[in-house]
Amino acid sequence: MPLPKNRSNSVRKIKYKSPSGESKIRYRRRAKTGRHTCAVSGEKLQGVNSKQGSAKTKKRPSRPFGGRLSSAVARRVIKLRARLSAKEITLDDVPVGLIPYVKDGLKE
Repeated sequence: MPLPKNRSNSVRKIKYKSPSGESKIRYRRRAKTGRHTCAVSGEKLQGVNSKQGSAKTKKRPSRPFGGRLSSAVARRVIKLRARLSAKEITLDDVPVGLIPYVKDGLKE
């Protein structure tokens, strides 16, 4: 029976023959893939590093909503925040998917 850490599907089982002719299994952890995506639009984020072992500040851009929203969606949120604070629009005019991001920065 393999060790508990090797019973997952994220571990590859590599079968090989040892020099003595015996069949053995070597376990190797799979590389994590999958890019970071925008929480609203679902598009891939630019400038986000997913490598393990690097510092948190190296993994995401240091701008508003960096690492969470794409630049286009972040631009829309910032514009909506400005229009809400200037009372040009109400919260009912904001698209439903953007409400949590717009409400977060409002000063009432």
